[in-house]
Amino acid sequence: MRSLLALLLLLSCSLPAEADVRASLDRYSLTAADVLTLTLEATDQLEQRPDLTPLEGDFSVLSSRKVIISSHSSSSRAVRTRWELQLRPRTTGKIRIPPLRLGNDLSAPMEVEVTGNLAPTRNRSNLFMDSLLSQDQVYSNAQLLYTARALHTEPLPESARFQPPQLPEALVITLTEPRSYETDRGGETWHITEQSFALFPSTEGLHTLRGARLTVQDDTASEGAEAATLTPAERFEIEVLPQAHLNQRGYWLPAERLKIEELTPLPSQLQPGERFVREIRLTALGLPADALPALSVAELDGAFVRIEDVSLTETPEPQGLVSTRTEKIVIEPLGEGSLPLPAIDIHWWNTLSDRGQILTLPGQTLNVGSVVLPTPAMPVRESDGAMAQSAHPSRILVAGLGLLSIVSSLGWLYSWHQLRQLRKRDRVASQEVQAAEAEQLHRSHQQAERNTFQALAIACQQNDADSTQQRLIDWGQQFWFEHQVHSLTTLCEAAGSQALDFLILDLEHHLRHEPSLWQGDLLLEALETLRRRRLRETETLQSGNTAEQDLMLAS
Repeated sequence: MRSLLALLLLLSCSLPAEADVRASLDRYSLTAADVLTLTLEATDQLEQRPDLTPLEGDFSVLSSRKVIISSHSSSSRAVRTRWELQLRPRTTGKIRIPPLRLGNDLSAPMEVEVTGNLAPTRNRSNLFMDSLLSQDQVYSNAQLLYTARALHTEPLPESARFQPPQLPEALVITLTEPRSYETDRGGETWHITEQSFALFPSTEGLHTLRGARLTVQDDTASEGAEAATLTPAERFEIEVLPQAHLNQRGYWLPAERLKIEELTPLPSQLQPGERFVREIRLTALGLPADALPALSVAELDGAFVRIEDVSLTETPEPQGLVSTRTEKIVIEPLGEGSLPLPAIDIHWWNTLSDRGQILTLPGQTLNVGSVVLPTPAMPVRESDGAMAQSAHPSRILVAGLGLLSIVSSLGWLYSWHQLRQLRKRDRVASQEVQAAEAEQLHRSHQQAERNTFQALAIACQQNDADSTQQRLIDWGQQFWFEHQVHSLTTLCEAAGSQALDFLILDLEHHLRHEPSLWQGDLLLEALETLRRRRLRETETLQSGNTAEQDLMLAS
């Protein structure tokens, strides 16, 4: 009995181990005009691509797609790497698909039968896409780098162009112009044409990125005709992560690098009423310019502050989008003494180290001296020698003191008058600045409200319940900015509309049970009515405030 067990154990050890790479086909019989989908799946997370060299004799590789599949449990996390390959047969009959290497393991061989006649095609068999992604997980509003790469054995037509990649609710920016170079691949010279793009997704969750397509415009085609597609679009699964944190000012800055600098030196000595311009610049790698926060403070103790200019720039670079925000601030001290300029802290998330950081421009203290007033020269009255000799010294002293008191009184009156005029000008200028800042804030809220309502209307028209829920909260935060709207419940409290309450209850019911059956026309109609009423009330209130301000200025 023991000899039998030992023999079975020896035989089991001599058998080959089961491969960690599983291969499957969507069909095992097809015509020569069909496209075959080959799936390779490894029980680990792998970065390297599968070796497709054994397929080149019998198949053309049309596209490849990588998918990372993860599953979680209370005690472990399992990760699998799946490659989906689109193949077109080059021959007919029974074709053997040899073992393919993925990582350190080989897949099992398979057979497929191809029937029919091969359709005549252009010589594009040696042309396929092999694009690159910087990562398959990215934070919301952070930068995702995508490099479209086309490999080909023959030069491309001059009219060949990459169509930009597509990702739902994402900003797409072209970083580089197409460039070409050569490489050696299996002893054969291949041409590589590539172009880089930056994508900034805004919606959390798992999304499918539709890669760039290589197209060519036929010179003989009529104007406005669609370009012919040389390669199909690749597809990638992208997971958009939620914001890691939100600071007190309410902004979220996921970037690879951040820098703040003082562009102009600050004056070492000032006097009350002497204005100077402070220029500050914030530079970010991996963020659009409109995401950069304001740098200056609205008020300073002992000084008048006004923002003179704000400029935003975006520069596409191969490593990503470089954005800057430059602010010019006019500062006018109102009195003598020290003028502290507080430190500027920028809270941001370093996507390279995956942690929060604080960028600081140190504070400084300026010295404001006293006002130097001109002292008028004391006139000297000449007398003849006889009168000077006869004048008593006490009379000369009394006359000098009287003249000195008169001059001092005039100087004090002049200083008091100038200080009063300065305070009056500062008060008028402060009122104008406050009115301008209020108007600018109102315009920004109006623009943000219009943009978010437009996105909300599109979601309602498309009957998209999930998107409508998020867009409704985004719009409510802009429409009722004086309230803390962070959920549908707080939005209903801010609106105070019973009809809207019922419609939102209907939306929540469909979200929990049947999202695909929800219709958004009634909700959109109620929101438009509520919006028109609120806007009319705001315009009436603004017209009343304008009349009151005009009356105060006239008085």
